[in-house]
Amino acid sequence: MTLTLEEMYNMQKELDAKIVAEKGLEGQDLLYKRTLALQVELAECANEYRGFKFWSDRSEPKHGYDALIECPKCSGKGFWFSGERVICGRCNEKGKITNPLLEEFVDCVHFFLSIAGQYGWLDALYISEDAIEETRDEGLDGEVTGAFLESMYWLMKFHMERDRDEKIEEKLGRTKREICFRNAWYVFLAIGLVGFNFTFEQIADAYAAKNKVNHERQVNGY
Repeated sequence: MTLTLEEMYNMQKELDAKIVAEKGLEGQDLLYKRTLALQVELAECANEYRGFKFWSDRSEPKHGYDALIECPKCSGKGFWFSGERVICGRCNEKGKITNPLLEEFVDCVHFFLSIAGQYGWLDALYISEDAIEETRDEGLDGEVTGAFLESMYWLMKFHMERDRDEKIEEKLGRTKREICFRNAWYVFLAIGLVGFNFTFEQIADAYAAKNKVNHERQVNGY
């Protein structure tokens, strides 16, 4: 069964709490580090996308846009023979692995959820299907490249503009910072759902898999 957004939000809060406890970070405000980490992950996702690389003959994602791709280690077989049958540890005999583009995308999701969890902004993460479909019909402003820049812009606006605006809060029921964060998240989500044509189910499944890896990394001293 596909995770809900609330379940993903709670999973991230659990992971964050574990990291804070195990790394001795209690009492520290990690917002700056989370925000910078998200900026870095957005850049890494854009780098995997490659669409802005006008100087290159390869301006498409190396592995395309499919959520799952053929495992390069076993050539999609799930095993190979070396005197005996050897199960591929990369894909666990499935023959398929998560597209690196989707992996980079869900790395960003982790930090969006982490920031939302720090502020208790679960509600800010909910974007209507109508809004996404409207974006699908109209297209991303500046295509995917422009959308990355817009998401980064709203994220920096969230970080830099901390003054309160009572009129906005009274009218919209949210602080200016929450609105900026929500805008950054909305544009980013549109990149995945519209620009990359991922489904929410694919994003949620990839998030769950990476969340498990991140828990294992804490155990293994990553």
